[in-house]
Amino acid sequence: MDTESLKLALGGIVAAFALWFALKQVLRFLGWVEKSEIARQAAEAAEAAERKKAARSAAAPVVEPQGIPPHHVAAIAAAVAACGYRVAHIADPRTGGAWAAEGRWLQQTSHNPH
Repeated sequence: MDTESLKLALGGIVAAFALWFALKQVLRFLGWVEKSEIARQAAEAAEAAERKKAARSAAAPVVEPQGIPPHHVAAIAAAVAACGYRVAHIADPRTGGAWAAEGRWLQQTSHNPH
């Protein structure tokens, strides 16, 4: 092998190494650009969400209702109007049934059929 062939071989190896190194740096740079773009988009999305949240809270403050709910008042008013201003018993429908059921049971079992 003469010196010219050796120079060409070493030149090819150096050129291949330089090309590999340049390609590696370009890919590294493109990865950095992609990561920074993703981070920028995430920051913009978070900022937009904060703006929406601030606009929503500033536009319509949440007020806790106080007292009797309006639909209860409407139901009571309708019941009073339907009764013609008579005294009516308004109670929870789940209470008081036990006494009536016990009375029916005692009445029905108080005598022997035969």
